[in-house]
Amino acid sequence: MSSIVEVAIPVPLNKTFDYLCDNEVLVGMRVKVPFVRKKVIGIVLAIKNKSNFDKLRSVEEVLDKTPILDKPTLNFLFWSANYYHHPIGEVISTALPKNLRLGKEANIKRITSLPNKTQQPDFKPTDEQNIAIAQILKSTHQYHAFLLHGVTGSGKTEVYLHTTQAMLDQGKQVLVLVPEIGLTPQMIIRFESRLKTRVVAIHSQLNETQKLDAYLMAKNGKAGVVLGTRSAIFAPMPNLGLIIIDEEHDNSFKQQSSFRYCARDLSLIRAKQTNIPLVLGTATPSLESLKNVMDEKITRITLTKRAGGATLPKVSLIDIRSNTDGVLSKMLVEKTKQYLSAGRQVMLFINRRGYAPVYYCTQCGWKARCDHCDSTMVYHRHINRLKCHHCDDEKMPEHTCPDCCEQNLEVLGYGTERLEETLSSHFEDTPIIRIDRDTTRRKKAFAQHLEQINAGEPCIIIGTQMLAKGHDFSNLAMVGILDIDAGFLSLNFRATEYLAQLLIQVSGRAGRHKEKGEVVIQTRYPEHPIFNFVLSSHYTQFASQLLKQRLSAMMPPFSHQALLCANAKNKQNAENFLHEAAVLLKSIQMDSVEIWGPVANTIEKKSDYYYFNLYLQSNNRATLHQILSTFNQHISTLKLKNKVRWYLDIDPIE
Repeated sequence: MSSIVEVAIPVPLNKTFDYLCDNEVLVGMRVKVPFVRKKVIGIVLAIKNKSNFDKLRSVEEVLDKTPILDKPTLNFLFWSANYYHHPIGEVISTALPKNLRLGKEANIKRITSLPNKTQQPDFKPTDEQNIAIAQILKSTHQYHAFLLHGVTGSGKTEVYLHTTQAMLDQGKQVLVLVPEIGLTPQMIIRFESRLKTRVVAIHSQLNETQKLDAYLMAKNGKAGVVLGTRSAIFAPMPNLGLIIIDEEHDNSFKQQSSFRYCARDLSLIRAKQTNIPLVLGTATPSLESLKNVMDEKITRITLTKRAGGATLPKVSLIDIRSNTDGVLSKMLVEKTKQYLSAGRQVMLFINRRGYAPVYYCTQCGWKARCDHCDSTMVYHRHINRLKCHHCDDEKMPEHTCPDCCEQNLEVLGYGTERLEETLSSHFEDTPIIRIDRDTTRRKKAFAQHLEQINAGEPCIIIGTQMLAKGHDFSNLAMVGILDIDAGFLSLNFRATEYLAQLLIQVSGRAGRHKEKGEVVIQTRYPEHPIFNFVLSSHYTQFASQLLKQRLSAMMPPFSHQALLCANAKNKQNAENFLHEAAVLLKSIQMDSVEIWGPVANTIEKKSDYYYFNLYLQSNNRATLHQILSTFNQHISTLKLKNKVRWYLDIDPIE
């Protein structure tokens, strides 16, 4: 006897599909079904007695003996699809490893072995750490969110390890999320060396077999700890007892394509649904988390001192308005020499890869621009190419100016590559380790760089944002921060929040052990008030000022935003679609929802597509979501719908 099954299919449609099924099937199993002219893999969401459709096609094959997704995981995915107004089929597809989406067998190829031996540290937790551990463990069997706000180097990882061990002792699993792949190996080493359990990783640099093995070990409870980047929030863990989000302020937890979820925000929902504690750790809390503390939705625990007797670094500013020495001031070069001669390491932070951001003509001012984007091309000297960092297009640099035909072409500005070259002329005998996306493309390259740094030999480390957080280099004495003034000129209302977080996180890499470290910031705006707070390590006071400004302007986190973005090769189509959408939204008549735009994106043209944005804002989250639900139901009435690509971004960060 055939049953009717409701199936979610990974297509950009806000609906599910009914099929006849002759075999025994359970909710959460994968099925192969015909869809239009092809066969696709879907997930069974329900078994029904009747369908609203007459002619149903049949399921071709049931792929699983037991459900791939259990009920709690499905409930979590439904909530996510609902909140982000994204098709459930695509949300489920995001949550599954590629091999399961392709219909391959759900078998573990290689079980991660248990650590051979674990070793306990030769130090005891500090009083502050003990208080934090005890407070978190008080809420073992109930939902409670904690903001673990500890200064850089205060030993937040030690709190994670102790609470994780307590959960493992109770037979529970722990989910740990980190913002960057670069932090994953370091965190895995720490957890494996201390905990007698299987620690599996979930992130994009693993191959598909490794991803499937980790997913299935989480699902069958063989892995005690799942450690990963944002996609790991969807790992099925039947015995989940604790969720830890490290560096909770980090923007990397927000997915910026397709299904635009925020793993940090979803962790609050998953913890609530599972009725377990959640720990959000950071030295620079996001304003959203601080607002949740104010509203008593989250309990704040503070670690005010660095662990092991280390002290916070001395921070000084160098005014470079009158500097004629290129990117490095004389004082910074002198300080670097002093620390290197004392056998210490120095890190110089510049958040721009490549050789130089501008290739231009000194005669007429022509600049090398991307043919496909509204942006200048970055010169990469080691390959002698101009590259666009938005669409990855590249070309050979011109020898004569296309506008005035003169041979007066030069580079302007500095990237990591040019900084490395400049440093080589000052420090010929010193190893220089450059860490950016160009030098870490090869598998294991990043791990090899970190190994070289951790050996402790004197060296200069050049890094982009990849090195700004979480890393603990024992012999790093000084951090120099270059070229951060662009953060003061950004159009994003969150720019000063991000800049303060970045400055404090980068500064926090210095002097994390016995000897006091130093942070040197080069700037053209030494009078900017942000530096008063960074110099005195008073991030909370700075965040409080920002919160007051946001409140007076009624901007997030005191209001809620959504972004409707349309893009098309025909510029007018993208803009006109949003005009249509604005008319539809205004006709829904929700007085408490403001609609702004359409306006061109900050970078209007990317990869030959023109981008336009429509912003929605409301002080009432429920009202905002209501208008978006109604809009989604009537989207088919828009004439230009099929002539543009569009997406909805809930709680946008850009």
